[in-house]
Amino acid sequence: MPKFCPECGTPLQYTNAKFCPECGTELTQETSSQIVPTKTQSDPPSDDDWSDPIDWSDEDYTEESGPSSANVYELGTKLEEMVDSIYQAEGYKTERRVRMPGQGGYTNEIDVVAKRGKKQIAIECKNFKDAVGIKEVRDFSKRLDDLGGGWRGVFVAFNDFTIDAQNFAESKNIEIVGHEEIKEKWLAVSVGRTSWKGEKLNLKFALPIESDYLAVTTLPLQNKDLVEVSDARLTFHPYIKIPYSFKAQVYDPTKELHKFSDDGIVVIDLLDGRVLNRQAEKGSSFFNSLSASKQSTSNTRTLQTFNEVLNYSPSPEYSITIGSDYQITELKPEITKRTVQRVAIEYITAKNTSDITYTPSKGDTILDSKRRKFIPRRGDIKLFNSEMVSVPKWNVHFNALGTIYTKEVFAHSGTVLENTIRYCPQHFKLGAINIKKETVAVCEVCGKACCSEHISQCPVCGKWVCEEHALTCSSCGKTFCKEHASTICSVCNMPICSDCEVECPICHRTYGSDHTQICDKCGTAACSQCIATSGLFRKTRICKNCQ
Repeated sequence: MPKFCPECGTPLQYTNAKFCPECGTELTQETSSQIVPTKTQSDPPSDDDWSDPIDWSDEDYTEESGPSSANVYELGTKLEEMVDSIYQAEGYKTERRVRMPGQGGYTNEIDVVAKRGKKQIAIECKNFKDAVGIKEVRDFSKRLDDLGGGWRGVFVAFNDFTIDAQNFAESKNIEIVGHEEIKEKWLAVSVGRTSWKGEKLNLKFALPIESDYLAVTTLPLQNKDLVEVSDARLTFHPYIKIPYSFKAQVYDPTKELHKFSDDGIVVIDLLDGRVLNRQAEKGSSFFNSLSASKQSTSNTRTLQTFNEVLNYSPSPEYSITIGSDYQITELKPEITKRTVQRVAIEYITAKNTSDITYTPSKGDTILDSKRRKFIPRRGDIKLFNSEMVSVPKWNVHFNALGTIYTKEVFAHSGTVLENTIRYCPQHFKLGAINIKKETVAVCEVCGKACCSEHISQCPVCGKWVCEEHALTCSSCGKTFCKEHASTICSVCNMPICSDCEVECPICHRTYGSDHTQICDKCGTAACSQCIATSGLFRKTRICKNCQ
């Protein structure tokens, strides 16, 4: 029997009481079986048939516990170890906790270093309770800069990133790997099924592919032919959306009636049982302890995934033939229907748990207000026919002359989750301040993608060059590649282009045309160093030959 009345919260003095002494509620075995969130172990891998919608009224999927086999929770407690294993499976040689000297004389500690051929990746791993903010990404960016060129940066966060952190990472070409992606990567190399060129894949309850490989890999750059696809993967990630309704009414000790109601849809990740809805502020539950993720509006990746599942309907069945340019990984549910039901009930219970405030009285005396906690009963919550949704997502890496870029896109809606080649690294969005500018080309020396303010096309050879690999003619002001503005003016010691080069007939040195002066006696055009100027108001110019 309960220790408190489930209706009014009054403490019960007798363990075998049949009625509440305050509100008179009958204390049966049914009323004592309230849903109170508890921490449990993960269920075994799912052997359930997910091919049909779930009718929760057909069968009671009661809670069961058992040994964990998917071990997704290890991603939180052993994040660096998991990241190390993922890159080893992809053919990289890895080291952990590497101390590396930087250009500034400081020692930088990198969580995981992965190398394969000429590729060098520095990986930062954070297992924060909340989403990683811009400070941590900015600090990692400084360490990458200190390491020098040739390093690609990857930031892994078990609980995703704030919008400012995501925007800053994109501007610095740092690939971010959040909760969903690290989970997908790990399961893909451990239990996922990868399909290859020419294979026909039959899919059930998957969102149709609206953004295909060509659409995702086409870049709006002036010299896009210099950017090639390094690798591409299409991953199908299973979720489930569960419609529900909740209605309850309860009398407080003063006999005042309180009514509660709620309805909506719960979206659950079928890989680890994480709820994608905004987390209830009150209560705690199984999915809280499992993911340790505080859902908020700052966690953009989770919200984008939630909207993708909620707003679109899957096709019952379709098949695709895999092209030669990419791989497909189909991830299967790793939790049971029992876990799904339990997690949904716990989320709805936590969301609707609240305090009842009432003011008791004794005779004509009004006492201080009191509170009782209201916890919904399982019988007041109804789950309706649920639908599995397998969400396809592209993950593409581009190679621009050795510089690697990342693009991640939902294949159905076309929603871009990450695109490090799209925006110029000299601009980024911070909060409401939006100064992001789209790139127009990649530098044909270093591969850096820049906007029109920070990249120019050489008017002689047509090569696109960034500010670091460009020179501006001191005479005409035009920007050239270093090859076509390599001459140094003998007057100002600044670069000049071939069109502005002039040889002085007196000293025979090359100078910029803007330094040309005319001798007033003989009319010779020479550099300013070979012509003497005199006079305060009326200037007289005399060359060395006429002096």
